[in-house]
Amino acid sequence: MSSSAEIIPPIKTLKHLAYILKIRLQELIAFAKEDNIRRNYLEHVFPKLDKQTGQPLCDKFGRPRVRVINPSINRLKVIQGRILTNILNKIPVPEYAYGGVKNKDNVMNSKVHLGHKYKFVTDLRNFFPSVTNKMVYDMFVSRGYSADVSRCLARLTTHKGHVPQGVSCSSMITNLVFEKTGNMLCKFAKENNITFTSFVDDLTFSSTKDFKYLIPQIIDILYAGGYILSHNKTAYKAGNLPITGVFCEQHKLLPLKPFLEKIENIGHYSEAQAQGLLMYQKKIEEANKRKRMRKTKYTEI
Repeated sequence: MSSSAEIIPPIKTLKHLAYILKIRLQELIAFAKEDNIRRNYLEHVFPKLDKQTGQPLCDKFGRPRVRVINPSINRLKVIQGRILTNILNKIPVPEYAYGGVKNKDNVMNSKVHLGHKYKFVTDLRNFFPSVTNKMVYDMFVSRGYSADVSRCLARLTTHKGHVPQGVSCSSMITNLVFEKTGNMLCKFAKENNITFTSFVDDLTFSSTKDFKYLIPQIIDILYAGGYILSHNKTAYKAGNLPITGVFCEQHKLLPLKPFLEKIENIGHYSEAQAQGLLMYQKKIEEANKRKRMRKTKYTEI
């Protein structure tokens, strides 16, 4: 488990929850009603794009695949931000979790797998919609929160019966719900000298030794947890492979082609967008530099 979180004891009463969220108890009870929550969500529909090519994805019938984003607004957005800051970020998460975790990102996730020749990547299909309000409720109860508090938190963090995309606390909620299955995968990986990391719905396994014969057991663990794989985003390879938006070579990280094209046309972006692109490029360069420094130090010893 990560030790960076300031752990708080499980919340047992709605009064204590209201205090933690800095709102009046009466407001919390009234706001947690389904109709009030529903009015505080928007809905946007975007085409799903291939992470490597940037091209729209289609289903087996040729229909464009879409991603539904439900950002929260107004008072709910504020409350969810406090749930993330005052509750979720103070619940320890496993070391293998990198997505939606404070002080971690996709580049750090990819970097863990440098130097490993054999890699297996997969994506959990419809991950956010598959995490139901019942699963969120059970997650809080399993951590010692009372039934009333768990029910209230589940209502405040789910929409239309599942965890919505586009909400500040959603990634951490899914991390905590996935932890039961994730811990089983981590245990299996360690027993077989495999490195395992998760980045929300992207899972990566790597090793210096061929472990293709173990993939069916990894998939069985995921299926047993109720998760379904995106087959077009599942691959096993001996060599270089994109991992969470970064091309992972044997000993070096590289940006993907769509990002390089943005850098080539950086003049077409706003100053803020251009600065963000350059900062991301620098982050990858720094990750490679730190890797080389450690390798040199190890060689000298």
